[in-house]
Amino acid sequence: MSKTLSRRRYHMWHRTCAMSWVFMFLGFAGAGFAYNVVDVTNGATIKGKVAFTGTLPHAPRRFEVRNGPEVCGPERMLTKLEVRDGKVKGVVIALEGVDRGKPFASHHETATGQGRGAFHYAGGDELNLNVRLEKCSFGPFTGVIRADESVQFVNHDSIKHTLHTYSLKGRQAKILRTLHTQSLRSQGQTEKDFPAEKLRRASAVVLTCDRHDFMENWLYMVKNPYYAISDESGNFEIGQIPPGDYKLVAWHPILGMQEHRVTVTSHGGLSVDFDFVK
Repeated sequence: MSKTLSRRRYHMWHRTCAMSWVFMFLGFAGAGFAYNVVDVTNGATIKGKVAFTGTLPHAPRRFEVRNGPEVCGPERMLTKLEVRDGKVKGVVIALEGVDRGKPFASHHETATGQGRGAFHYAGGDELNLNVRLEKCSFGPFTGVIRADESVQFVNHDSIKHTLHTYSLKGRQAKILRTLHTQSLRSQGQTEKDFPAEKLRRASAVVLTCDRHDFMENWLYMVKNPYYAISDESGNFEIGQIPPGDYKLVAWHPILGMQEHRVTVTSHGGLSVDFDFVK
């Protein structure tokens, strides 16, 4: 074997080994960002309120139902912003920067008004979202979703719906990009994946129906179970937080986003309020 060929093979082997180490390093680095469920024995709690001051930027919109009025009703209202006595319902509060802690909670959120759709979060090691379409509704106007998880959609209506999902690019921009489109016949169901590579720089996922314009829901992307959605009085609470420094985010598709830097201590309690002004 010539010396020249030996050198070439050595250099090829050297580059291959170097690339392998790079990929292994990236794999370990990427795994480090995954959320891990562990026991939290010294957790803290964050409570607060979400308020609104000013003129409401979005009034409820009325729709005449043309497809399936026998199921949806002859008219439907789409309310994108619910404010009562200056307090905001449906704002997603998320704690960012927590990479280990409590499991995802199991809870069920049902639409208000004419719809009966619901978001069921099975919880555990993952979010495990199931969307129940009923009475021409996906669920509440806002919710949460997690990248690299599949979502089950089940149509309990006696009419067809056409599921159309989008990703929202950026936290403030309104750039929508289609993720899925699929018809869901009566009593039909489908499972859709939301891979991270398709959700780069995305802040939320939007659920719509191409047959019913009033079916619209916004799901904020979370990475851990430390989130809450403000109730009718604007209240929220997040518990079992490991001590540390984090970023607390308040997000609503109409109001936008606010952030607070917070420090929580062992068994501590913290009060944080958000006030949106328009």
